[in-house]
Amino acid sequence: MRPIAKLLMLVLLFAGGTSVGAQQAAQRRVVTGRVLAAQGDQPLSNAGVQIVGTRQGVFTDASGNFRIPVPAGSAVKLRVSLIGYKTQDLDVAATASTVTAKLGQDVLNIDEIVVTGQATTVAKRNLANAVGTVSARDLTRAPAATLERAVAGKMAGVTIQQNSGAPGGGLQVNLRGVHSINASADPLFVVDGVIVSNAAIESMQQIITKSSSNATRAGPQDNSVNRIADLNPNDIERIEVLKGASASAIYGSKATNGVVIITTKRGATGKPRIAISQKLGQYRVANSLGSRTFNTVADAVAAFGPAAANFYTPGVIYDHEKEIDGYHDLSYMTSGSISGGDDNTRYFVSGLSQSDKGVVKNTGYQKQSVRLNLDQKVSDRLSAGLNMNVVHSWNSRGVTNN
Repeated sequence: MRPIAKLLMLVLLFAGGTSVGAQQAAQRRVVTGRVLAAQGDQPLSNAGVQIVGTRQGVFTDASGNFRIPVPAGSAVKLRVSLIGYKTQDLDVAATASTVTAKLGQDVLNIDEIVVTGQATTVAKRNLANAVGTVSARDLTRAPAATLERAVAGKMAGVTIQQNSGAPGGGLQVNLRGVHSINASADPLFVVDGVIVSNAAIESMQQIITKSSSNATRAGPQDNSVNRIADLNPNDIERIEVLKGASASAIYGSKATNGVVIITTKRGATGKPRIAISQKLGQYRVANSLGSRTFNTVADAVAAFGPAAANFYTPGVIYDHEKEIDGYHDLSYMTSGSISGGDDNTRYFVSGLSQSDKGVVKNTGYQKQSVRLNLDQKVSDRLSAGLNMNVVHSWNSRGVTNN
């Protein structure tokens, strides 16, 4: 083929491609709108707006506004959803270009979407088994040292027990009344679709201290720290607990004791949002064991023998409990986060510095963590995400409870 003919064909192909692209652009229109709360008309940010029957959708910005391209010349239906609010469907006429959605609060949580597997979601009204959920608002309503303590008392069918008051964990989480004499009854923990090991290696200190001749019967002295305690409660968006038999069908035998699905926060479309939290406090003993008081030397000798007379001093009482657990050093938790993004890129970055001082000398729990959640929309059919969490934790058990 001659060079001139090749050039003409390239020109025709380019012109045809430009014409097709122009036609495709002409066949689409942009619908703008706003999502408000039904009570008070407050703008709702990070609400999802999706074209029904397609995978195309956007999120509202900090002012509740959104822009979504839809096919031109035809009516479409938009579905607006947000956690804690009832889902609403909007019919957009072929000639309409603006819409407004007002979402009412979902008191019974019938319309909320729950995660039943690593990549499976279903509306709560369609579930065959009961699933308990806890939102970020309920988790951070009152200060808590660890994540399990924040969940305690907020979910039916979830039993959270603490063996002692050791800082930084040592809690047991049981679902559906699962208990065992010598086997683990811990549920399976899944964080952002990734199974997290909650195993702990005992130091077997009770063998050296001889605090128990039978660790199986009396329990280990270590009171190992729960690895889920390393998560920052301020990073959690929601927690879902699968208590039914369907958990084993999804996750296998590991889910025999139930599944705890933890979803962390993601960035929202709009201007950067900065949140800083500072908590200060002290730990004090709630209940003491008490002590016996001897008014005369005869009472002391009757209780401990003749040697007690050498140590008895009239009118002097030693509070040994106060000497051991009378420390009230300052504890703090400092956390901060920044999130934002646009229609293509969303980010969430957070940091935490925590120091809990125990009431017993040389006991405490320290933790520093950094989290990065990044979402990138490559095309209309392809999205990529990155979850990264770096945690450094340190525990000191002291003499008591090791």
